[in-house]
Amino acid sequence: MAMALALCAMGVVAAADSSSAGIRVNQVGFRPDAVKTAVFAGTGVDGEAFAVIEVNSGETVFEGNLSAAIDNPWAGETNRVADFSGLTRNGTYCVVSADGLESPAFTVGEDVYGELLRSAARMLYLQRCGIETDGALAGPYAHPACHTALATVWDTGEKIDVSGGWHDAGDYGRYVVSGAKAAADLMLAHALRGEILDDFGIPESGDGLDDLLEEAKVELDWLLKMQAASGGVYHKVSCASFPAFIPPEKETGELIVCPVSNTATGDFAAVMAMASRLCAVDWPEDARAYLDAARRAWDYLAQHEGEPGFQNPDGIVTGEYPDDDDSDERFWAAAELASATGEAVYVEAASDLLATGGKRHGLGWLDVGTYGLLAVLNDARRDEDDPTREAARVELDAIEEEALAAIALNPYGADRTDAYEWGSNMGVANTAALLMMEGRRGNEACRRAAQQPLDYLLGKNATGYCFVTATGARSPEHPHHRPSHVAREVMPGMLVGGPNSGLEDPRAASLLRGNPPAKCYVDDEQSYSTNEVCVYWNSPLVLLLAGM
Repeated sequence: MAMALALCAMGVVAAADSSSAGIRVNQVGFRPDAVKTAVFAGTGVDGEAFAVIEVNSGETVFEGNLSAAIDNPWAGETNRVADFSGLTRNGTYCVVSADGLESPAFTVGEDVYGELLRSAARMLYLQRCGIETDGALAGPYAHPACHTALATVWDTGEKIDVSGGWHDAGDYGRYVVSGAKAAADLMLAHALRGEILDDFGIPESGDGLDDLLEEAKVELDWLLKMQAASGGVYHKVSCASFPAFIPPEKETGELIVCPVSNTATGDFAAVMAMASRLCAVDWPEDARAYLDAARRAWDYLAQHEGEPGFQNPDGIVTGEYPDDDDSDERFWAAAELASATGEAVYVEAASDLLATGGKRHGLGWLDVGTYGLLAVLNDARRDEDDPTREAARVELDAIEEEALAAIALNPYGADRTDAYEWGSNMGVANTAALLMMEGRRGNEACRRAAQQPLDYLLGKNATGYCFVTATGARSPEHPHHRPSHVAREVMPGMLVGGPNSGLEDPRAASLLRGNPPAKCYVDDEQSYSTNEVCVYWNSPLVLLLAGM
């Protein structure tokens, strides 16, 4: 291994190419007690040795043997796994093979994810709408107040103030169902830590309150403006079509508030009830307003059961977020309201809806039933032998078992094999976050397994990319993201969508056709189906890192 030793000693790190042999590894690093693995793609033989080298000194700190060859048709590769979990000493390292290949560098340390957590959370601040972002904090992504004009409620002459919140993605629309998911993730992160994080580099940092909750509150206060007098919640606000690649303050077309939807209303009720508990100490008046809004949203749902899902009105072509089944949103709302109030109407509704909405498992914007399961299990008002709690436990155990089995099938540790959906990285992050939370409840198998999908996101995948911008040895440089385009500098800390075997944009279809599913990703600004970013893709990464 003389050549690899010399290269590591000089700090030269060869980024893996998605089409050739290489060593894929988490390019950020590991806590000392974590499971630590790298994947060798297309190289080595059974039992071939590998080593881990300390980058600065060139010292060999760990030696081992690769696993047997593993056929990976979903990546079009033969893989071998190097397990170096026995390395617990703090430092900066790389993995090297006997035939001269080497991995990107990574760190082992207690606070190895601290800076990444701050970067991923700070992305949400940089997506804020309706305010002037601070040049000292936002750097090249600073902008004047944007989207402050009154918005027109669709098909009416009514104009309302819906300023604030976060730009959803690479465009400047704001959407309730996705924003509620993102706010929920931040609140879960706040709740599970039991300590405040007050140094993310946002305007509120240093005030003694948790930046995670303060950033969530930015979205919560915008969501309040999206509630109609009926108690229902408008689905979204945007211009009629997506803008050119311009800064946010230059999008000055008419803002249109699209009609109320049951799914938006259910998600709204859930996060407002959740916020009423978590904000009660620091913002008691706001907490009461959140709970009142949640109750009114629930009453609206009770009066509009069975209504069809949202569709874009004629002439509106921005993100639709369609969903024809609101049973999971109702379940989540009932479970959170039961936790917030203990009132029988919500407790009973949560129990009844668990049999329907609780079966729509998920932590995304479409399927939110798992949030409801977590709300039931986290409800301090319920006894351990509460029947609804026991039923929720059975459902969550089944979800975990399915995730663990899927991760075990994939050498790269993602719970995906032959199909990768639009935003697959969100799904991988959601799975990792759920396993992390269950690990914190004492499930050791889940705790250990949560590392694998995190490693996948940070570089141990078939593309060789760390999927978080400006992170690791090789990360996306051309995301579908207007502020990055305008600044001519990629915004750091953004989780891109990742492989999408559906090839759902022209650029992906032209460049990736014929690729195996795990390699259906391209770092190209035009590939919005693989390389866009979203606040609700970053939020599960924030939750995961906060819990790790």
